[in-house]
Amino acid sequence: MNSTLLNKKESLSLHRPLGESVLRKLFSTWALVLIWLAMAMVASIISPVFLTSLNITNILNQASILGILACAQFLVVLIGGFDLSVAAILALSSVIFSSVVPVSTGLGMVAGCLAGAALGLLSGLAVTWGLVPPMIATLSVMGIARGLAFVVSEKSVAVPMAKLASFKFSFSVFSLPVLTWLIAAAGLYWLLSSLRFGRNLYAIGGNERAASLAGIGVRSHKIIVYTLAGALSGLAGLMLVVRTSSGVPHVGQGWELDSIAAIVIGGARLFGGEGNILKAMMGVIIYQTIANIMNLASLDPFYQDIVKALVIIIVVGATVMRAEKV
Repeated sequence: MNSTLLNKKESLSLHRPLGESVLRKLFSTWALVLIWLAMAMVASIISPVFLTSLNITNILNQASILGILACAQFLVVLIGGFDLSVAAILALSSVIFSSVVPVSTGLGMVAGCLAGAALGLLSGLAVTWGLVPPMIATLSVMGIARGLAFVVSEKSVAVPMAKLASFKFSFSVFSLPVLTWLIAAAGLYWLLSSLRFGRNLYAIGGNERAASLAGIGVRSHKIIVYTLAGALSGLAGLMLVVRTSSGVPHVGQGWELDSIAAIVIGGARLFGGEGNILKAMMGVIIYQTIANIMNLASLDPFYQDIVKALVIIIVVGATVMRAEKV
């Protein structure tokens, strides 16, 4: 009799954690989607325009540039670093592309991406061989990129519409910038989930010393990551020109912080070794939706900056507190 009761209690105790773990896993998987749906419900009350196809398309198009920058930022944060140069590289790439397009569109695209990759490589070398802290190294490269952008052109460079005509296509909500963002995110998902290189990045971010002892080339991996982040930032600059038909040397100021906030909303761990690129991209959509709601509510731009700054403080603070508990 007693043994039967004990078996029943053990069975119940085994089933409860299993049920809880399933619910916890489901919530963890769909939490960001549920958050966005809750925001959408509130936003539709504030403005009936929110759920229109035109506005949703607008959110995706605005999120595309930040999304590509967030892909670059995610890679660097994954290995325990920061990249404060992504937005400045975007500006430089946009100016280079706009300046070279009249001569050759293909050459302009290659030049913009190569410039980003070169500056990313510079950051990687400074961090790995120069032993400069990532924040200082990328802050310096940010200054170099922004300065070069003004050297190339002191003012915005307009691109003839005829030169961008082949880029101005759209498959429903999927314009070229949105498609490029989705392809970049899908490519990173494959790299991080299917290749040994991606798994090595998680190991480096989790425990760099242990990764090195395990035979992972930490320096070479970091250099590749910063170079790839620079190339992605350059690609974001190209897509910005496709959207706006001009390259601007001072564009994107503060977007480096937006990219960090977006991936942290998506669950990326600021200290490295943890995160999912798809969730990070959902974080981008949530962050851009916040901006969209404020625009629909006609909130003063200065107040919008305050709200964005508060969002960054909250999400970063929450990440730090979670890391300390662990």
